Amino acid sequence: MKKVLCALGLMFTAVSSALATTYPLTIENCGYQETFTRPPERVVALGQNTVEILLLLGLQKQVVASAFWPTSVLPQLAEQNAKIKTLTVEIPSLESVLAQNPDFVPAQLPLLLGPESKVAKREDLATVGVNSYVSPGMCATKKATGDMYGSRQKLWDMTWLYQEISDFARIFNVED
Repeated sequence: MKKVLCALGLMFTAVSSALATTYPLTIENCGYQETFTRPPERVVALGQNTVEILLLLGLQKQVVASAFWPTSVLPQLAEQNAKIKTLTVEIPSLESVLAQNPDFVPAQLPLLLGPESKVAKREDLATVGVNSYVSPGMCATKKATGDMYGSRQKLWDMTWLYQEISDFARIFNVED
């Protein structure tokens, strides 16, 4: 009986982990509701950590361009990253982002995407039909923190990183 229960438990675990994302999918992110009708196909990622997470999830074919690289890419991701267009290592213009015809723009910092952004407000992207996302641990704005990078108001918590990975996995239907 124990063997049967163990086998059933493993079977249910395998089935639940293999369930596909159901679209439309709505994600709550930094006070915004983003609804995805399908997995994004043309991503412009703003911020090094955002790009690296997407690459680690195996999404290099979907990332068409990136920007804002304060340091070198992780060595184990260099080959994949070399195939992605770099708009700039600094802050890109909205025009350069939109010229890539993205359907999704995730960002590392509110400086790159948010109410006081140097690139665009999330509403600007929504107006042209582009979904957006900001790293959950970096939702605070300059107005709230006094810091242009939107530094956290609380001590760093790993659950924010796990949330970002989980959200991307659901958005792109790459959950294990």
